[in-house]
Parts: sequence; C-alpha cells; structure tokens
Amino acid sequence: MTRNHKFRRLSLRGGLGALALLGSTIAWSRSTSHPVSPERQGASASESQSSAPTGYVVRTIEESATGAISGRILYNGGPVVPKRFKVTSDTAVCGTTKEVYPVTIEEGGIADAVVWIDDITSGKAFNFPSPLVDQKKCSFVPHILLMKGGGLKLGNTDLCLHNIHVTSYANREVNKAIPPGTATQEIPLARADRVTVRCDVHKWMSSYVVVAKNPYYVISGAGGKFRIEGVPAGHYHLKVWQESLGELDEEITVEPTKSTETSFTYRASGM
Repeated sequence: MTRNHKFRRLSLRGGLGALALLGSTIAWSRSTSHPVSPERQGASASESQSSAPTGYVVRTIEESATGAISGRILYNGGPVVPKRFKVTSDTAVCGTTKEVYPVTIEEGGIADAVVWIDDITSGKAFNFPSPLVDQKKCSFVPHILLMKGGGLKLGNTDLCLHNIHVTSYANREVNKAIPPGTATQEIPLARADRVTVRCDVHKWMSSYVVVAKNPYYVISGAGGKFRIEGVPAGHYHLKVWQESLGELDEEITVEPTKSTETSFTYRASGM
C-alpha cells in the first residue's frame, strides 16, 4: 500500500468521525437547549385548535328544511354560595362589599350558560347584536357575550378608573386602562375563541366573550331555558359551557319543521 493511499484512508476515517461527533452534538443541543414542558405542549394544542379557521359557509336554506333545538340547563347539587370581596377603593362607586356567584340559578335552571352546535359547517348568517362590554357599578355588563369575529367595544360608564385585561388562546392579549369619561375603546377579536375579560384594579370583576365559529350559539336565560332556531336538518354535537362547571355535550338529531327537545344537568357537591 502506498503512503498516499494510507493517508487518504486516514483522512476518510477522520472525516466520518467528525461528522458523527457533529451529529451527536446537534442531537444533544436539540434535546437540552429548548425543553418543552407538558403544560406548554397542552397550551400549544389548545392554541392551534382555537385559532384554526372555522370554514363556516353562509347559504340559503328553505325554512321547510330547518328545525330547532330547545331545552333547559339544570343544576343538581348543593347550595351555591357567593364569594365575598371587601372593597377597599372606589367605595363611592363600587360599594363596600361585592358578592360573586360562580353559578347563576334562576327559576330552577342555570342562566348565562352558552349552548351551541359544535360541528355545523353551513347554514344561516350571523345575527349577533353589536358587541359591547360596559363597566357599570364595578361590574362588567353583560357578564357573558356572544359575538362574530371582529371588533369588540369596551366602555366605562363608572366615575372611576377601570382596567381591561383580555386574555385568550387565539387572539392577542390586551391590557389597557380606561379612565372615567374615556370614549368607547375597540379591540380586535378576529378568531373563534373563548375570551376572559378582567379588571386588574377591581379583582372581583370578570366577564367572558365567546367569539363564535358559527351563528348557532345562544345563552341560556331564566330557568336555564334555551332555543336555537333555523338549524338545517341533520345530526350534530350539541355543547354547553358554564364558566365554573365546564362543558357537557351530547349528540342530537334535528328534523325538518320540528323542535327537538333536550336538557343538560350539571351535578356538583356544592359551589
């Protein structure tokens, strides 16, 4: 074997060794430099799901081909006890104490629960009122709001400083002060989402804005009653969400010109 041939073999072995070492270094760097916690992995999955496009299509449907869904949201559990807050500032506007109920029971049912068809892909047009969350007597009004993706208006009719702190998965976080006498503000909420609105100045203040992915969303009223109309005949997943009790769901079939009756019952040991 010639000296040049031996040199080429040694060079080849050295190059392969260097490549192996480089590959190991890169693999170690990827596994140690950017660890992802299980919590963050879960958040990423939620963010991806929340921000995905809805794909909902508005189309004309004959009334004879649609039905309705109606029913009640019921509570079966122990007494609902309010959480009490002692007010230490702005007492002239807010009073000296505040009571916040985790569940609103009216006439034997749960009010302010959101009911919606989760998997409908086409149907009637959106028809929610212009979305506005105001601040009156140190409370957000309304407590639960439904809206189509777009601009959310924020007002302050109180004679004290409030703060708007909006957190969500799919839309940008917003944190801004709204002094008394300030003109109505507007923030973008373009993507389907469930948004929490809080006031950092007054810790008891909170509300929820549901940016709907289709127009088949309603809020339960007195007695927990709800009704969704103009639903194209078909088989769907119907869901309900309450801020303290979470979600329930069921499969439901809607028939033309008929109203399908159903109910949901939340069971809890006490609130």
